Amino acid sequence: MDIPQIIAKNITALRKNAGMTQAGLAEKIGYSDKSISKWERADGIPDVICLKAIADLFGVTVDYMLTEDHPAEPESAVPAEEPQTPQKTYTTSRIAVTLVSVAGVWLLAFAVFIILKLCNVSFGLSFAVALPVTAILLIVFNALWGNRRLGFWCISLLVWSLLFLICYAARNHDIWLLMCIGFPATVVVWLSCRVRSPKPEENKNTEENE
Repeated sequence: MDIPQIIAKNITALRKNAGMTQAGLAEKIGYSDKSISKWERADGIPDVICLKAIADLFGVTVDYMLTEDHPAEPESAVPAEEPQTPQKTYTTSRIAVTLVSVAGVWLLAFAVFIILKLCNVSFGLSFAVALPVTAILLIVFNALWGNRRLGFWCISLLVWSLLFLICYAARNHDIWLLMCIGFPATVVVWLSCRVRSPKPEENKNTEENE
């Protein structure tokens, strides 16, 4: 049995032994239930930080999660209140990384603007560029951490910020009407997110947990 299958078997066994659904486990570690379903099908594996959070949640070690044979399954390893700590820590670290990255982009934009201002050059374009860069960062982090609920907003921000950047860069040509493209583009993004979301085989997992 390979590593993804071993991890899948252990997550499933620990979750069911604790009387927990996939949605319940997802909520405690700050992931979506679709990610839990994917891991339990051995279609993917959690990253190291997440694997440690799952191990801490169920009161086992990371080595336990990577081992196929165990002397005895841990008894209902999830305490009533303690599980909140790994979830909060992991979620806080993700938010902190995102905020620091976005702040870095805007710090650079302000630095460029101020330096050029001191040289008597007005360069407001630095802020217009920071908008799509911020959107791209949010899309990347959102893709890494599997929160599809925010996907629509991140992609929409990218569409509108790119249109704004184009119009601002060519403001002397008065092409602001181009911003109207953002409305149908937003509808297309919304529809594409709706098409990708429903997966019948994953939606049935909650029923199998009972």
